[in-house]
Amino acid sequence: ADLVEQDTLIISTGKGNPRLKDLYIRPNIVQKRLSGILEAHNNGFRYTSIRGDKVDIMYNNIKHAVFQPCDGEMIILLHFHLKNPIMFGKKKQQDVQFYTEVGEITTDLGKHQHMHDRDDLAAEQAERELRHKLKQGFKGFCEKVESSTKGALEFDSPFRELGFSGVPHRETVLLQPTSSCLVNLTSWPPFVCTLEDVELVHFERVQLSLKNFDMVFIFKDYSKKVAMVTSVPMTMLDHVKEWLNSCDIKYTEGIQSLNWTKIMKTIVEDPDGFFESGGWSFLDPESEGEDEEDTDDEDENFEMSEEEGSDYSESDDDFSEDSNLSDEENYSEELDSDESEGKDWSDLE
Repeated sequence: ADLVEQDTLIISTGKGNPRLKDLYIRPNIVQKRLSGILEAHNNGFRYTSIRGDKVDIMYNNIKHAVFQPCDGEMIILLHFHLKNPIMFGKKKQQDVQFYTEVGEITTDLGKHQHMHDRDDLAAEQAERELRHKLKQGFKGFCEKVESSTKGALEFDSPFRELGFSGVPHRETVLLQPTSSCLVNLTSWPPFVCTLEDVELVHFERVQLSLKNFDMVFIFKDYSKKVAMVTSVPMTMLDHVKEWLNSCDIKYTEGIQSLNWTKIMKTIVEDPDGFFESGGWSFLDPESEGEDEEDTDDEDENFEMSEEEGSDYSESDDDFSEDSNLSDEENYSEELDSDESEGKDWSDLE
């Protein structure tokens, strides 16, 4: 296997090592779920299950360390997105997570309400106390690790209020930005997209008649497969754009779904030719005369696109076979309503 060899863990013999107990690990080491202890040592973490299995994670192999509290969630977790995968559970793993359940994940619907009211109140109070205790425990662990590594390892936390729903894999989940990435860590497999690796975000299927749109994350490394989040509610479009603006990430939008495998293959085969023929401008036909890196005027461009639905640039022809973009001239015929509305109104006036 093409695994990058990891350093050897230097065990810290002191008694005051930061540690958290009763944690489950994802992915599982064996079929049956086992709990264990996570302990911080000199140059990495060691997780030891109750069965004696060991998983070592070196600090210098962690790309993102995320602490997600249990606010609004049924689990509290620490997630490590690694630079290079490690082997355990007979597979290569790039994401390792340690979590504890808070409260009941399944609710007993057969409860007779009136009989259990007092018990329920006591249970709710106990759950609140447990949540608080776990939050303090996890937070304390993160702070101790940060100070013992002198800031070499820092824990990020998601901004729940900036979250939006979407489908990165198979199910709809809440995607939450952290200061360095966009994540969903509650469902498995997790979704972790590093923002500084992203060159451009393209919104597909942006039409007033549709209830949702798709997001495509194009990475600076063109050989890397694009990341997609589908079925984001249309009502969140402005919210997502604001967040991308705050991160200085350029975005474009269109009404088609494009063949990204083909587009990226074409770019990788001839990157110079791609940029000579206008680069990413084919995704945003109105920005023809503008500076490629300009993000401030984007919203104006998008508003203009309604009036100038038929003024498309010549450079699209280069990409006609990749993404059916030569059809852009025909949008107004195909979609008698949306794109051509702007033109009809100006004609009426």
